[in-house]
Amino acid sequence: MDPYVRLGLPLQLDLDLEVIAGAARELTKAAHPDAGGDAQQFAEVRKAGDLLKAPVSRLKVALELAGGDAAERGSVPSELMDFFSPVAGVLEEVAAFVSERAQAMSGLGKAVLDAKVPVLKGKLELLIESLGEIETDQVGRFQGFDDRGWESCIDEMGEAFRALLFVGKWLAQLREATGKIFEALLAG
Repeated sequence: MDPYVRLGLPLQLDLDLEVIAGAARELTKAAHPDAGGDAQQFAEVRKAGDLLKAPVSRLKVALELAGGDAAERGSVPSELMDFFSPVAGVLEEVAAFVSERAQAMSGLGKAVLDAKVPVLKGKLELLIESLGEIETDQVGRFQGFDDRGWESCIDEMGEAFRALLFVGKWLAQLREATGKIFEALLAG
């Protein structure tokens, strides 16, 4: 199934999310089984909408439609390479904090550990912000891919795809780590 065709959208990476959501919303209303539609069509429309809403999956679809390989292994932008160690480091720091806090027996011991929270939060927020900027930059490349034609920039699209995969994975891990800090604090 080509999600662009299914939603009646132009073959573009640089699509406004509201356009995608609007097309999906209208077609799901018409295809909804409670409105006399077909369950399979309804499922296809929902899947097409989900594929195109997320930039990384939209890019994967575009790569596949252009005859490229949406491989998860390969080159990534050099700016992303600088984040491997800091992300791993702060995730390890959070895991150590959570473990130490769970083992702390006294209020004083917990208070001493809790003094680390602002520093950890600051590191997490800085990484989340920086990775968000990289994500924005990669999505910003979509217009250029559209302008040049997907077939002529498959390698660059693959690199952007892998960058978005890493950024998405890291952002999820960093947000989860933020939650773990608060869970540790709430545990008493």
